[in-house]
Amino acid sequence: MYEKEKNRIKEIVKNQENWRKFECINLIASENVTSEIVDGVYKSDFSHRYAEGDPYKRYYQGTKYIDEAESLAMRMIGKLFRAKQVSLKPISGTIANIAALDMFASSGDSIMTTSMPFGGHISVARRGGAGVLGLCVTHFQPTEDFFHIDVDKTIKVIENTKRLSALIFGCTLFLFPQPVKEISKIAKNRGIKIIYDASHVLGLIAGREFQDPLREGADIITSSTHKTFFGPQGALILSNMPNKEWKRDKSSIFPGTISNHHLHRIPALSMAALEFMTFGNDYAKNVIKNAKTLAEVLYNNGLNVCAEKFGFTKSHQMAIDVKKLGGGKVVAEKLEKNNIIVNKNLLPWDSADFKTLQNPSGIRIGVQEMTRWGAKSDDMAEIGKLIKKAISGKDVKKDVIEFRKNFQEVTYTFKN
Repeated sequence: MYEKEKNRIKEIVKNQENWRKFECINLIASENVTSEIVDGVYKSDFSHRYAEGDPYKRYYQGTKYIDEAESLAMRMIGKLFRAKQVSLKPISGTIANIAALDMFASSGDSIMTTSMPFGGHISVARRGGAGVLGLCVTHFQPTEDFFHIDVDKTIKVIENTKRLSALIFGCTLFLFPQPVKEISKIAKNRGIKIIYDASHVLGLIAGREFQDPLREGADIITSSTHKTFFGPQGALILSNMPNKEWKRDKSSIFPGTISNHHLHRIPALSMAALEFMTFGNDYAKNVIKNAKTLAEVLYNNGLNVCAEKFGFTKSHQMAIDVKKLGGGKVVAEKLEKNNIIVNKNLLPWDSADFKTLQNPSGIRIGVQEMTRWGAKSDDMAEIGKLIKKAISGKDVKKDVIEFRKNFQEVTYTFKN
């Protein structure tokens, strides 16, 4: 019974595995690939179990190995990021952000974050988690180049915003470090908490090649664990808050936003942390080097890569204005037909109306996954040429598949 459907399900999974994992140049800035050693502990009996509460203080029985695994993971993540408090309960970056907002803000309070065209994330926008919590949203003020926060103008907005409870640094179009240190003093003086959403740059922070939010003034870090950090999909919250405050506020995580927290992630996250402790600095350096190289190649091939004045990027990603080429949707679809996977993206000068969201001015490119597959600077040059040809209307799908044959094994991992 249902043989046709069963076979089709298997076929779909196999097709996905072959296409995206081995035949595409994956340049989505919010994705990565896990290693064999991480995959080896991801599928287990942990997938079937519940463990509400903290390790060794559960509301369920049968959790003795779960307790050990989660305690170990928390210690390792804490060591990696030099954080006293670690929660691995959030199952997505959005949920981590909602929990963090609930820690520090009450309905009717104001928060300050990055606007969506400027690179902000929906989870802390009026139409996202902030709106669900009944919060008012104001925005950091951009510099004239649109890719940095204007500290002086932002401080003036902070001074004039009533009931401002939290600042949320970090964004989804994340090219450069943000001025946490420069703004933290006025925030502390006014009792305003600082949240740093590291979802896109967590791996670069772990590799000590970006900025150090907890040392620069952030009260907590929220983050997904599967972008530049090459762990399983999920999220975490980190802090060096006083223990008394953490114990009081962490109820926003459990039971506030999370019940069971998808336990199969936890051993896999531990393995990914071990990989970062061993290979993280080399990986992070190469990610940033590859991003700069690809941006320069694309710029030199006539594409309008943003932030040229500032060296294009200091992270894993870059933004390209393709409005004159038909817009982000048109260009992203053209690239996908050639097995080059990017995403359309708002640019700071776009409006956030429905029509623009469907075909914004930009595309966003991230190099972290191809770096994990072993690509270096010379390979980025080849990728840049393939992108240029595909955008120009040439069929390079076979060339892309042939190129990917050189990158079939995950790097920055243990051999066994």
